[in-house]
Amino acid sequence: MPKRKTFTLKNTVKLISWKLRKTYRYSTGCLLFLFAIFFFWLACKKQVDWKKEEVAFGAYVDALPDLRVTPRGTLQNPQTLLVRYVENPQLPKLTKEVRERIYLSLKEKALSVFGYHLYIDEVEALTIAQFFSKKEKAFQTSPIQFPAHDYLISWFSQNRDTEIEKRVREALAKKSPEILFAYFGKEHSALQVAQKFISRLGEIYAEKKPEGNPLLSAHNKEEEIWYSYGHWDTLLYAEKDVDFIFTNIGIIGADNGMPIYVIARGGVTSAFVENSAHRPYQGVGVFGAYPFFADTVFFNRERGVLTQEQKEETVVWVWLHELGHLLLKKEENYSFADSVHRAPPNLKYYEWVKRVRASKNHHTNEIPIMKKF
Repeated sequence: MPKRKTFTLKNTVKLISWKLRKTYRYSTGCLLFLFAIFFFWLACKKQVDWKKEEVAFGAYVDALPDLRVTPRGTLQNPQTLLVRYVENPQLPKLTKEVRERIYLSLKEKALSVFGYHLYIDEVEALTIAQFFSKKEKAFQTSPIQFPAHDYLISWFSQNRDTEIEKRVREALAKKSPEILFAYFGKEHSALQVAQKFISRLGEIYAEKKPEGNPLLSAHNKEEEIWYSYGHWDTLLYAEKDVDFIFTNIGIIGADNGMPIYVIARGGVTSAFVENSAHRPYQGVGVFGAYPFFADTVFFNRERGVLTQEQKEETVVWVWLHELGHLLLKKEENYSFADSVHRAPPNLKYYEWVKRVRASKNHHTNEIPIMKKF
């Protein structure tokens, strides 16, 4: 049976255009007629009720089964981790050789630290533009479209600073003075932290890519979604084919649910794991490698100047932290400073690596298991 044509605006305008071209050769009147059709379609298109969508999204997440700890596998029957590599050609590239070294080291660390036998297989490599184009439908799919619509505090929003301060205040209110001091020092009022956050994020966005343009500015603001936590969150909920996405881009920006370690870093989310109704580990993760490999003034100052070997080792340990979520289903830990289960508190990633690498006890059995990511 021949495939039925989908009734879409694109197909409709195409058909009308062909008929008009055949009959009238695109007179001014015909073009106006086409525009009338287009605007009529826009007027009739049903608007999304985002309040209802938020409720539907919450219900969708609540209905997912509670998380189960993944069996550790055996040498003969390891757990398989399928990976997709997504690259922005304008940022420092991670060659196939580099990626294979990282996968091998991650496999070794998963066994020595967590006791997991892993088989890691990179099954696809795409550019960031190809990937977002391929997955565009997720941003119009109810209810998982909600994070992409709701979470981002756009760098170009008129009320950006006010919204950031509000979200910082909410995050700080959940933590004890001792934890706030550990992450922010003496100056940990909401206003002080928010101002520093905005300054640091602005510095990151203003730094030049290798080809000479800022990472994010008014000239490429359509690329903001590539860095947006909310858009990646929607993409992870939609993912059906892999367990982790490894990308040379960074997940960098302000959103309405930032944990304090992301706030302390100036909006940098190194990596994260989200719920999944489609994958065997009940979750899918993304690792944004740009902050680890960028040799810019900001990152060399905040992270330190690292050798290639140190950068790769840092990626492996931070990824291992994420496997503590994906496989062991462990909560985020704020108590044990020498544990791989505690995310790096700032951008001094390699200082964190040296501390957790030397640890004799990662307190894995003392950290609660999550019901949802």
